[in-house]
Order: sequence, then C-alpha cells, then structure tokens
Amino acid sequence: MFARHFVAFTCLALAFWSAMAGDSTEEKYNYVRMTTTGSTAECAIVVGNASQGWTISSTTQRGLTTLRVTSRYDGADRLIAAIAELTNKEGKKQIARVVVKGDKARVMRDGDNKGQEFDVPSGVIVTSAPDWTDTFLLCRRYDRGKGGKQEFGALWIHPDQPAQRLTFTVERLGKDAIEHTGQKVELDRLAIHIRNNSPYLGWADQQGRMIRLVGLPFKEGTSVDLMRQGYEPSAATLKPQMK
Repeated sequence: MFARHFVAFTCLALAFWSAMAGDSTEEKYNYVRMTTTGSTAECAIVVGNASQGWTISSTTQRGLTTLRVTSRYDGADRLIAAIAELTNKEGKKQIARVVVKGDKARVMRDGDNKGQEFDVPSGVIVTSAPDWTDTFLLCRRYDRGKGGKQEFGALWIHPDQPAQRLTFTVERLGKDAIEHTGQKVELDRLAIHIRNNSPYLGWADQQGRMIRLVGLPFKEGTSVDLMRQGYEPSAATLKPQMK
C-alpha cells in the first residue's frame, strides 16, 4: 500500500517542481572550511525561488564522498518532498527519501520497506550530516524584528541512519561589523544549536545570508570554521568566542 502512495507522491512532487521551473530564479552560495594551511571547499547551496514554491539543495564534499540534500516546498512553505543522496568514493549511491502527505512525512531508506513517520510543521528544515542546510536556514529564517531565542522544527535524514524529528534554536547575541569590498557590512551574531544540541556561533548579514560559522568552544585549527567564499579575508576579523 505505502509503495503505491510513495510512487504517486514522488511523481506529484516532481511534476510540481517541473511546473515551477519555468519562472524560477536561483541563489547560489559556496562555503569553504578554514584550515591552518588555508581553505578547502566545503559545500555549495542553491536556493530556487518561484511563484508556486521554492527548493533548497546543499552539496557537501568530504574527500571523495559527496552528500546532497534537496528539499521542495510549496508557496505556503509546506514540505512537498526531500531526498538525501550519499555517494562514496567508488561511486556507490545510497538514498533516503521523504514523502509528505498533509502534515505527515515518511522517511524511506534503501532496504527499509516500512520507513519512519513523523509530524512535520510548515517550514520544517530537512538536513543531514555532513550538511549545512540547517545553519544556513536558521540564519535566513531568524525573525530579526521579533528577536530573542527562536525555535524551528527539523527533520534529520540520512541514507544509512534512522531519521530524527528535532527542534533547533537560534538567538541573536549582538552585532558586529566587517569591512568587505570597501564597504562596512553589519552582521548579526547568532547563537545556534542543532542536532545533539551542538553549539555554533554564526554571523549573517541583514538579508539573513550566512557569512561565517564556527563550532564552539572554538579552537583554531580544530573547530569547524566555515566562511562564505569571497569573505575569507574580511570575515577573518570576527572574534569567534561566545559573548
């Protein structure tokens, strides 16, 4: 029974996005991981916007292993479908799919015919590991007018691990400014907690675009230190200690 629904809803989601493609625009963001010897490519995020909805696709490269997470939403920010594709160095691919019906989502992994079912609120953030869709969208969705600590529903999926329904938080701690391409840019400094309550400190511009992200407690050379490509010199002036 579910297999039939799975095919039907997958086809519906694909048809929906095909209809959107004609009037869509794209935003592209590349992030690098800072190391003691320089930087290395970490992930590329593409956001597609259209009159009927939007999509986000994040591709993270670790050596010869690639993880791509893609989610599609309708115009009311309700999740339509999502997929996580893990490709190893031999080119073998593993997949986890999310099929949505109403406010229920079922996560199916290769070899798992039953899957897992979860309640999913409007705007649920679909993410995985290694993946930065979560921190990227937390920076983007933070309501700067409302302020304070804000919570966001999340669905963590992975091709070879059980899915989890989680709640992430983000809170503005203050503001910092950097000099970028000869102009002063104001950034919100954000306390971010994701899966396993892992703490991060993020900086985002006034449009909610993530500029830098560090893992806490921060130790140069060992902690996560991501920067939006092109901001490496200017964002390096930010102090990564929690304030």
